[in-house]
Amino acid sequence: MIRGFENKPYIDLDPFLDIEGFKSLDAEICKGMALAREYAKEGTWMKPGFDFKDMSYICNWKPIYRAFEEYQALDDNDPIKIQGQSIFPKDFTDYKQRNLFVRYLKSAMGAHDPYIYYVLQEEGTNMKDRGSVARQPTPESEFFPGVMTWVNALKEKNIVEHTGRVMFFVSESSSKPFEHRDLDADTHDYTNHKIEFIHIRPNTQRGFYIWDPEYKRKHYVNSHACFFNDQDWHGGEYSMQQEYGLRIDCKFTQEFKERIGIGHLTHY
Repeated sequence: MIRGFENKPYIDLDPFLDIEGFKSLDAEICKGMALAREYAKEGTWMKPGFDFKDMSYICNWKPIYRAFEEYQALDDNDPIKIQGQSIFPKDFTDYKQRNLFVRYLKSAMGAHDPYIYYVLQEEGTNMKDRGSVARQPTPESEFFPGVMTWVNALKEKNIVEHTGRVMFFVSESSSKPFEHRDLDADTHDYTNHKIEFIHIRPNTQRGFYIWDPEYKRKHYVNSHACFFNDQDWHGGEYSMQQEYGLRIDCKFTQEFKERIGIGHLTHY
């Protein structure tokens, strides 16, 4: 099933945003990603709350969280465990420590993940409030000045009351983005929520879609920017190119919700 918004799998935001202005930032963004590489977060670490059986394809690779579970189950005398313990993160919130260990899991345990992330405004600690409160810029945001100006203009244009987490999702070349639902690990079904965000990408060559497991149908997002119920399944197609999308968690203004046709909804 798809919850969406009253039978709409997503809302096209192109008519309401400065899409050409965002697309013009592509070269700056590519440069920023190269310069800010030391800040990038590698891999999807946390175990998801969804059931893989409802995916549109068989996940024939080993996610990082599963490789970590296998690593933890190894005997303490196993060479992989012995070598790994010398670089085991002392603080999992320290991305440099975590990235190092993720790279070890990829080679030693056969793990795979198609993503790297650049966080421009703080993530916070709770998935449910990543857009409900304003967040502060991170050090890597300084490599993306045009993007930050574009994001800050959303408040000036009365589109958002504030912005929360802002994050680039970069899909590596020769990979397929991880099809998933945005659920907490202890939640396995839809919950009433008010999670709002803008998902925008300058390049739409890699197909991005909302997956309906009930009717076995992909609803392709035929726009640069959109808003969808992130508890619905969503993912992307395989591509030989590295591509990225920006997610801006936020709180929409009531005026903007009226403009995009969801002003009467009390939850999603």
